[in-house]
Amino acid sequence: MRGIANQAAVLTISRLANYGLMIISPIVLVRFLTVTDFGRYREFLLYASLLQTVAAFAISDSLLYFVPLYPAGVWQVLRQTTILTAAISSAVVGVFIVVDLVVPGGLVGPYLLPVALYVLLYVNLDWWENYWVAVRRPIPVFVYTAARLVARMVVVVCAAVITRDVWVIIWSLIALEALRLVGSFIAWHRAEGARFEADITGITREQLRFCVPFGLAAVLGLLSRNLGNVAVVKYLGAAALAQLAIGTYAEPIILAFRNSISTVILPELVRRSGRSEAEALELWQRTVVVNCLLLFPIAAVLAWYAEPLVVKAFGPNYRPAVPVLQLYALVIMRSGFDFSPLLRAASNTRPFITTGVLAALGTGLTLALLLPLYGVVGAAIALVVSSLIEGAYLGYSVEREYRCGLRRLIPWTAVAKIGVCAAAGAAIAFAVTSPARASFLGAVCGTILYGVVFAALLLAARVDEATMLLRKLKGLAPALRGR
Repeated sequence: MRGIANQAAVLTISRLANYGLMIISPIVLVRFLTVTDFGRYREFLLYASLLQTVAAFAISDSLLYFVPLYPAGVWQVLRQTTILTAAISSAVVGVFIVVDLVVPGGLVGPYLLPVALYVLLYVNLDWWENYWVAVRRPIPVFVYTAARLVARMVVVVCAAVITRDVWVIIWSLIALEALRLVGSFIAWHRAEGARFEADITGITREQLRFCVPFGLAAVLGLLSRNLGNVAVVKYLGAAALAQLAIGTYAEPIILAFRNSISTVILPELVRRSGRSEAEALELWQRTVVVNCLLLFPIAAVLAWYAEPLVVKAFGPNYRPAVPVLQLYALVIMRSGFDFSPLLRAASNTRPFITTGVLAALGTGLTLALLLPLYGVVGAAIALVVSSLIEGAYLGYSVEREYRCGLRRLIPWTAVAKIGVCAAAGAAIAFAVTSPARASFLGAVCGTILYGVVFAALLLAARVDEATMLLRKLKGLAPALRGR
């Protein structure tokens, strides 16, 4: 478990770096772009992310399953992944262009060419992170994503400061991705070693059988999560999309925390499932506890300090995003229960399709009822509904796959302890610091106090994972002092 924890920690930092453009850039861009222009920039990223998910089709994610499954044929798996990604992404982008040209007014308006180019450059030869995770090499992941973050941040910020032009920012990002693709091709060509490996028969068919259901599910899942964004920009305008983007600002951070742990444990679940399903379940349950340790307090802090965080970080023009952020705290809490690694480890990806359909239907119905009445707040409620539907159905699917009841599946005792500690810590810390709640300094002090109280309550409640984390931090202290 210690090795997994170390990999997860490094990967979390790397994922935060990978999401850096969405985490850091809004704080800078809102100071150089109007609300409407920032909304246009987010509109481009929205269309690109939707098409990117369809074009990638989870092909590179399959490395987390196939690399540990075929340790003697890693480069063949990588070559097949590259070929499949190139073929599928080209077909998807080609169909998208044709449909956009046929539909009156187009699907994405003036963003067609930049979105198409950006997606093709972004998704191809971008399997490095999953490959390094699958072979237990987290340090190259960190170096790669950190270098990518620095380059993207320099390009975006410089373009915004110098020109204050949304289109210059967009085309600068496209040029940077073109350079990355060229560099990735050179690195792959030099390292490629498939010619020294024995042939793996049927790898293409096997990889497609794994990826098609999961790829469709990823598309449907992203559609259900972004249906509100599309509805907002189409019916309320780019400025409203900017408000929704700031209200869900924490999404990349949450994805980095949760998905890093899930990404690291998937190859381990594949290895352990071959020995015992009970071992796989036990490992997954410990990750649920760690997820809740991280996400429950984050949700509490964001919900309580939503107003000072939004107003001080992004300016008073973004005050309508405050209730959106408070509602999004519910999505953060639900994210602690990520059932997908267990299904993927069992190579059962079909439930993801059903989940995507159900979540999209729930999101669409909620938007139809609430968007005309509550605007961006209605879109935030739709996000909560989609997240709850996704969690409920995937949990049901895992229960059936592993033939275990809901009581045995989830570590209820540890989760309940964490929930009580999070609530009690919030009641104590936030009550003490409530007079200074509206100021940014008050939010910082309240958050620090909350962290101390929460940790003390966890130790008193004897949550094993919390004790383990504290011991690890204590062990690092002498080393840090020695430096």
